[in-house]
Amino acid sequence: MLLDFPEDILIYLYTFLDVPNILCLRQTCKRFNEISNLTIVWIHAWENHIFRKGYPFPPKFEAERTERSRPRLRIQNMSRPELEQRTRHAYRLARKWLYEYPIQTNLPDSTFKGPLVPLLPHRDINWVVTPSISITAVRFVRSVRRCPSNLDTETADESILVLSVSKGIWSVLTIWDVPIFLYGNDNTQHRPRKCAEWSPKGGLFTGLCLNRDHSSEADLAVSVVCEGRHEIGLFNISDAGELLSICTIPSVPTRASTLTEEDSLFLQAMQPMKPMTLSGQLLAMSDDTASTVIYNWKTGAFAVLEHEEDEVGVWKHDHVIQVVFAYRSVLVVRAKSVHLFPEPELCLASPSPVDFTDFSTPPGLAIYSPIANHTFGWVDGVSVVPTYSDSPVYSQPGTLRILVRLQSDNPWMANEHSLDLYELSLNPNAVGTPAHGHEQSTAIECPYLFPPICTSRVSSTRGPLRCTDLALGQCGTAIWVKPGDRASHGLLMSDVYDNYTPVARLNGLESDVSVSIEGSATESLVAGIFPGPLNPEEKVRTRKICTNVSNNWTALDYDEAMGRLVLGDATGCVRILEL
Repeated sequence: MLLDFPEDILIYLYTFLDVPNILCLRQTCKRFNEISNLTIVWIHAWENHIFRKGYPFPPKFEAERTERSRPRLRIQNMSRPELEQRTRHAYRLARKWLYEYPIQTNLPDSTFKGPLVPLLPHRDINWVVTPSISITAVRFVRSVRRCPSNLDTETADESILVLSVSKGIWSVLTIWDVPIFLYGNDNTQHRPRKCAEWSPKGGLFTGLCLNRDHSSEADLAVSVVCEGRHEIGLFNISDAGELLSICTIPSVPTRASTLTEEDSLFLQAMQPMKPMTLSGQLLAMSDDTASTVIYNWKTGAFAVLEHEEDEVGVWKHDHVIQVVFAYRSVLVVRAKSVHLFPEPELCLASPSPVDFTDFSTPPGLAIYSPIANHTFGWVDGVSVVPTYSDSPVYSQPGTLRILVRLQSDNPWMANEHSLDLYELSLNPNAVGTPAHGHEQSTAIECPYLFPPICTSRVSSTRGPLRCTDLALGQCGTAIWVKPGDRASHGLLMSDVYDNYTPVARLNGLESDVSVSIEGSATESLVAGIFPGPLNPEEKVRTRKICTNVSNNWTALDYDEAMGRLVLGDATGCVRILEL
């Protein structure tokens, strides 16, 4: 009989089962239940059905890592219950992305012509931060594991730390703790809890960024203008949601004793910067014209990246949208231009207690010029995501994927509009060549092949938006807000998206987040699945999630690994949707 086999053979047989069959076999008898609760079974399930297929999975990384490389995934750091929960969640989420057709069709069928099923969220959590005060930014900080016991049904499996920024007379930053039950047994008495609030009197926030390296001391950088002073504050966010100040740095690097008078005057003439990317000890901050500073907040060393300002910047700022630490380079994306700079070597910006007697950088200000550039025209939104090799050895960022939505402010243009996905591939001639170059020369090899190549296009509609954010994940899923259809006013053709069921149901309860119906002028939350591990087809699939009859979404963030997105609106409401 099957139960007579040795345990190691039974464990081996489990490696041929997918996640649903493991759970089914668990229910047959006590011995199979015990075997299915072994860590090795879920390591194999994760490796065979999640990792090797490239599906999204929440990382648990080693603390040690280089500044610009991807930290290595250590699945052994997870407990058995957490590994099982994460693997089951990742498998369910992948199935939801892959199979969008009605259940009666079984598997995707190219001959199926009926409407696609909507990507309805199975969890909806919403709360009001400050009534009638608009939300200007929302961010997922991180998830915190709570480790409840098997019999504890009152304690959430984990909490999500969420950051919100409201703007009234002055700006207010709030940290929220949102309890989550991974298996869906939500208890309505567990509501989001305010953990911390920070609002410098008379101050306005001009920018912020979060550190995705959770082993770093600094989690958050915020630029503030208050009484004519511009500065950037660095904060640590504890697992309890406490906001702990680390230090304040100038929004333009301070004058250095080793710099020449000419370099010092150059720094003084620079416009105040806002933080764009925080990675370990490195902070990338940019102005809205032509300058970007890479700053080591621990040592005070920095370098300046600058391109020639276009004449059009006199009347319309080429404001910065995103800064990416790429392979041996830094990519700066602005509203009208994309510039690739060589990886800079930082020079000491101010006296430091650290001994730099062996610091080989010659005195003077390091100013780097771009080695490649491109323009898409004026863009409404951009999201850049580096992809990584599957090799455990090669962990540097590889191809860059760029999702672009162009501006369309001409009311007489046709209603058709699009979002385009571009790729910047690694230059094979540049891989393995020396990286740094304070000896910067015109003959430096560009790490990427310019110009970027358009690989996919998604049809959309034109219209005004308060939330122009685009969120692109590493596995090829993307989230954005689509403007309402002008056809409802009798001007143009009908919506390019299919119609879906009129009401979404979350956990069996009717939700006030409804799915769009034909002729609606409401904005919609749309998911796109580009060709990749979650879309084996060559054509991009789009699925509508929900609509907003108030047309007042103002901010968006997306966690692809957990299938969660958070929205803020003009009435002060924050909503988390879990797919």
